[in-house]
Amino acid sequence: MSSHQLDATHYAPTSVPTDDQLVARAVGLAPTLHGNAHVTEAGRRPSAANLDGLRAAGLLRLTTPRSRAGWEVSVRTQVEVGIALARACPSTAWVAGIYNGVKPMTLMLSEAALDEFYAVGPDVLVCSVASVHGEAIRTDTGVRLSGTWAAASGCEDADWALLGVALPGAAGDPPAAATVLVPVRDLRVKDTWHVAGLRGTGSQSLVAEGVLVPEHRIITAAVAAKAGAGGFPAALKIGAALNLLAPVIGAAVGALDTVRETLESGRGIMASVYRDTTDSPSARIWLGEADRLISRAVRQVVAVADEADAALAGDPLTLQERSALRMEMVAAIENARSAMSKLLDLNGTGGFAQSNALQRFWRDMETGSRHVQFNPFLTREDYGRLLAGIQSPVSLLL
Repeated sequence: MSSHQLDATHYAPTSVPTDDQLVARAVGLAPTLHGNAHVTEAGRRPSAANLDGLRAAGLLRLTTPRSRAGWEVSVRTQVEVGIALARACPSTAWVAGIYNGVKPMTLMLSEAALDEFYAVGPDVLVCSVASVHGEAIRTDTGVRLSGTWAAASGCEDADWALLGVALPGAAGDPPAAATVLVPVRDLRVKDTWHVAGLRGTGSQSLVAEGVLVPEHRIITAAVAAKAGAGGFPAALKIGAALNLLAPVIGAAVGALDTVRETLESGRGIMASVYRDTTDSPSARIWLGEADRLISRAVRQVVAVADEADAALAGDPLTLQERSALRMEMVAAIENARSAMSKLLDLNGTGGFAQSNALQRFWRDMETGSRHVQFNPFLTREDYGRLLAGIQSPVSLLL
């Protein structure tokens, strides 16, 4: 059991902070997150001090409903918080994005299940592996679950896990995909996260060995449909993806901060007449291009968040609109990658030293941007299919 579950007084209702205050709190955590970056990477999970800081700042209840003492903020605010956190530590920002981005899925559950979920308070932490794995055997009261779910970011500190499963169908019917909500204490964490980037996300595997999941914690298509017209809103799916995209773009912003700090130190360009890199017009152009590309990426991500917020307040997103928003997300990543390449050029080989934060931002951005949510070729394929009048996307994320 996580230590934060033990202090019930911590969850007393409090005044709701403004969006600007929440972003300011994220910015204020930068020294802590940056200072603990080596601990987070070495431990391959966010440091305890980082999680404590997020909790104290109220940044783990961004998507908790106000009826459950949360903030229930806009998607835009979630993105702005994620970018601010990632400027210091993309791994911690990624895990916070998982916790906040996944939580709205539980809104499809019954009130009884939500009471159980929020028993520890509004800062309850939930990880997720949406892809279908394992075996679910029907019982009189639910299902008995066995299997392994890989890359469950933040699972070591999470209270709950949302896992994709195939439910047995009725006689003669094929299995149907569903999602089950399971206490992490009922699962075993398997150490499998040994990677180049986002090392500090604790994205280990979760193993279930005959775990009983009661019916009220199973989200089927029928349960999702009861949650609202058409089931889970597509705009919330976009919001969940943006909670992962924000750390990717924030990593590029952090890299820009790092290179600017290096240039301000007056370092020269090796094998050149320049004793100060900023004396070089071409270096200044390179820096300006990197800044322009990153600024564009930030604007693109914020614009997608605004579209998601508008859809949540108004008409649902059409298939074409969802595809267009995913195209913008992919374009933001490509702008951030181009900018990162220029920043690495400006800094030179010293940027790859393990002691240099630049290489960490680079590794984290490159790894996070390859998440299945941001597949660039399938995103383009679906966009082209829809433009051609083919209404059956190849991606299951639309």
